[in-house]
Amino acid sequence: MKNSLIIAIVGFVAFVCLSTSADAGLLVYEPFAYADGWLTGQGGALGTTGTWTAYQTALNIDPDGAGPLPPVANVTDWRIHQEGNTTGIVVAPGPPILYNTFDGTVANLPTLGGYVGLPGPEDIGLPPDVDVEIGRYMDASIALDPSVTASFQTGSTTWFSYVAVQGWDRNMEPPQLQIGTDPSPNDSRNTLYNLTNSGSGIGAGGGPPRNDRFSIMPRYHIGGANYNLMGAATGWTADAFTAPADAKLPWVGSDDDGFGAANIIVGKIEWDADTGGEDIISVVRFLETDTLDEAAFDALITAQPNLSSANWASNKPNLDQSQFDTINLAGTKFFVDEIRIGTTFNDATSGISDPNLPSVNAGINMITWSGEPVALDSTVVNNDTNEPQGTLTYLWTASPDGIGDPNLDVAITDADQED
Repeated sequence: MKNSLIIAIVGFVAFVCLSTSADAGLLVYEPFAYADGWLTGQGGALGTTGTWTAYQTALNIDPDGAGPLPPVANVTDWRIHQEGNTTGIVVAPGPPILYNTFDGTVANLPTLGGYVGLPGPEDIGLPPDVDVEIGRYMDASIALDPSVTASFQTGSTTWFSYVAVQGWDRNMEPPQLQIGTDPSPNDSRNTLYNLTNSGSGIGAGGGPPRNDRFSIMPRYHIGGANYNLMGAATGWTADAFTAPADAKLPWVGSDDDGFGAANIIVGKIEWDADTGGEDIISVVRFLETDTLDEAAFDALITAQPNLSSANWASNKPNLDQSQFDTINLAGTKFFVDEIRIGTTFNDATSGISDPNLPSVNAGINMITWSGEPVALDSTVVNNDTNEPQGTLTYLWTASPDGIGDPNLDVAITDADQED
């Protein structure tokens, strides 16, 4: 029998009920918990330093019926949207008009904060219900904390995940996430998402070439050039570089909710672990209706062996991960959310408490084996102002084996209450 914790909340305090073990090996967590606005200059997420630098191409067509374009229509930054809100992006002019349905929530993945990517028409000063093309080329980067890089040791394993969503229904390509040495240059699709300074990196994403613009697969960079198991990209129309069917999964655009399906991309990097000392990169894609666990990850690799470089005959990544200090994203017309890097699958797919939510000091720890409720003298403070926010009353029930139970779970009920 597992312990349970029942919380009755007095006052106005919000909690997120997420895995209690998720923090153990979580190195990077970027939930994009920023206010509405533009991404460049935002920062502070776990495992990162400095701030985001983001770029996208400005509006490149005159939208029908929109009239003269206002100056803000030429914005070249990524937009931060709040979780629970959609963007108003038109993906089929209609009638009826159809919109992108993604709102930053994912059924089988804990989410916090907002999400980032294309702006909606009103974000760039245009009337609503206008079908516009923006973000033909998108890239963004932020620096890693040195403690994260220090974990990339020979023989160790690093897991990563992120959510990739199609933002518009034409000319899109999934975001490549690279853990590496350098960002990609602006308008990076023009140079096949190469990294600046002849940089190197490893991660996941789609394209090039054009035949893989809707694909999710393992990817890496050496000498600035973009590789998959076929070798280095030699051009956007280099069709011979197209990955075989068992080396990729499709970037899904629509689900039962409509256009804007959440694609959860999960990667596993085993540093210097291949037979020749190369790194092993394995990548899969989950949808909201899938079971999100390591067994399902392994099953996808078994079904499609070239989703892992361990099964490639050549072109295996052999990188100096000690130089990796950057997260870089590049692609076309997308949203991205929930970037995680950790040491286990669970780290890369579980949640942590929102650092912006109030923190709770329950006072003296108390355990009872009688099954009777125990009140703990607790205080709640806002993390940003350190001001008291309310009082919590805890009802704690314990079972035999109690704190020694290796499967000790905490269940929070009525977790969002207002008195």
